[in-house]
Amino acid sequence: MDLSADGYRWEPARGGWIPPGAVPHGYEANGEPLWVCRVRMHGGVHPGKVRPAFGAAQAAWGGNEVSVDEYEVLMDRGVWGIASGGAVPADAVPAGRERDGEPLYVARAAVAPGTLHIGKVRPAFGAANIGYGNDEHKVHSYEVLLHPSSSPPPEAPRRAGIQMEPTYADFGTEPPRVGNVTITGVDGSSAAGDHLAIGAGGSVELEFDVPDPAVVCEASVALVALASMLSRAPGYAPLTVRLNGRPLADRLRIPNGGGLPQRLVFAVPAEELVAGRNALRIESATDARSMLWLYRVTIDPMHAHDQAGLALERQAIAEPVLRYATDAGDVTIFVDRGEQAVLEQVAWADTSGTEYAITFEKQQAAFYGWTRQPGERPREFRGRLIERGSFAKEARRFSTEEGWSGGWHRSGDLLLAVGVSGRPISRLAWRDGRGNNGTVAFGDGGFLGTYQRVGEGPIGYRGRPAQG
Repeated sequence: MDLSADGYRWEPARGGWIPPGAVPHGYEANGEPLWVCRVRMHGGVHPGKVRPAFGAAQAAWGGNEVSVDEYEVLMDRGVWGIASGGAVPADAVPAGRERDGEPLYVARAAVAPGTLHIGKVRPAFGAANIGYGNDEHKVHSYEVLLHPSSSPPPEAPRRAGIQMEPTYADFGTEPPRVGNVTITGVDGSSAAGDHLAIGAGGSVELEFDVPDPAVVCEASVALVALASMLSRAPGYAPLTVRLNGRPLADRLRIPNGGGLPQRLVFAVPAEELVAGRNALRIESATDARSMLWLYRVTIDPMHAHDQAGLALERQAIAEPVLRYATDAGDVTIFVDRGEQAVLEQVAWADTSGTEYAITFEKQQAAFYGWTRQPGERPREFRGRLIERGSFAKEARRFSTEEGWSGGWHRSGDLLLAVGVSGRPISRLAWRDGRGNNGTVAFGDGGFLGTYQRVGEGPIGYRGRPAQG
């Protein structure tokens, strides 16, 4: 086997046989992998697909699928670029040719729900020609195989002994927060506040890096998702999850019918991971009757439990100043006692007597609560995160003391910036994700209240403006 002029390795085969080490580039609806191949027929060389059950290679030609016993299989992990309407990227690989010498390029597309099939493209087609179900289908949007130099040089196949980095995609922000993840494709989906809304037949594709599968031992793939309600009826959006083309879940019904996001966890043994880039695809069924809401994806090694969740929490701690768009105007939330904890609930009143109480959604991407003006009924109060930062110029700093054992004892400073700009607050209560909570009332420039650490009783808490 030699390196061909296109920079890829192709190995001769026949009868449906797949040379050992060949990397699949597509899949059937049941998760069965498909390999890229090329065949000689009708005076040319045509890209196609192969898997053992075919007993031969298959290539589209003249409106049909043609079986060819002898073929060449693409051995390498390819570089793919998105195109449409017959267009071919400038760095595409001419892996075949027509009888008259016109170049043909390898294409792949979701020609049917839950599939990724392989075919060919050239500008004169006006689309990619993909064989499926004994017919040749024209697909307007597709991917094209690019020259391997179109991406950075591949790393060593296995970076022995190296643990994978915290791996996550958090769809609670726009753009999503990611770690060790590249979002390579989003189809039939859109950002919707604190989640990605995936419609019927829609999908999202992610890639992540695994330096050494042996170190991972076993991975835990976790999704936080729900099927949105159908009026008063439970939602219906069956979920399919594929890792490197193989199904982890096939048409899984998410429990609870849309009431609350659910955490779905799948075990992945080391032999299903590859050293280098791995692909995860999340799909909603074509017959879904409601939306699939995807909040977060995390992938953790066996010996590093929830390292992705902890990394997300560290990000939130590093950027504790939150600004939300609301009907009352932009609202800032910043309460920092130096305890490195993420807020879960906040309630306050301003000097006009208006009251507010809010609870944060996942990753603080939004909040839900109530507000009430003096003499009026309470009403719904919602906020959507528009900015996260590490500094609030309007924050007030207080020197504080804690009261216990009959005396007051110096404590750390408290930094505050809460509410709508220009509306000073008269009282404040909060609780963080660890269960610590406080409540204080303001007057004469300072405050007095109580504080309670998780597992302990309440203590006194007071503060005055810090000097300098």
